[in-house]
Amino acid sequence: MGLTFNPVPKPQHKRRVPKRGDRGKFSPKTIKAICERDNYQCVRCGSYHLEKVPHHVIYKSQLGEGTKRNGVSICISCHQEAHAKKEIRKWFEEWVEKNLDENGDRIYDKVD
Repeated sequence: MGLTFNPVPKPQHKRRVPKRGDRGKFSPKTIKAICERDNYQCVRCGSYHLEKVPHHVIYKSQLGEGTKRNGVSICISCHQEAHAKKEIRKWFEEWVEKNLDENGDRIYDKVD
């Protein structure tokens, strides 16, 4: 007698915890909010030639979250520099501290 293969169907429920590779990723909604906040230009040089995904100020590998406050719009050349030079990475950390509130909105945009 031959053996038959009866695979078990994948469950249809949502995951309770995201896959390791998906933790810290920006959602499409968050990406849109970051780009709108930054006027669709690089926060460092002002270029309109942006990367598709915002830069994680605190890297995912350092447990950086996929939140609006942890992301900035960035062009390709500034992104490469941010990953190559510690002083550029530090610049982005300082920019976030000076310009964003705890929700990731620009401080000067708020009207009381």
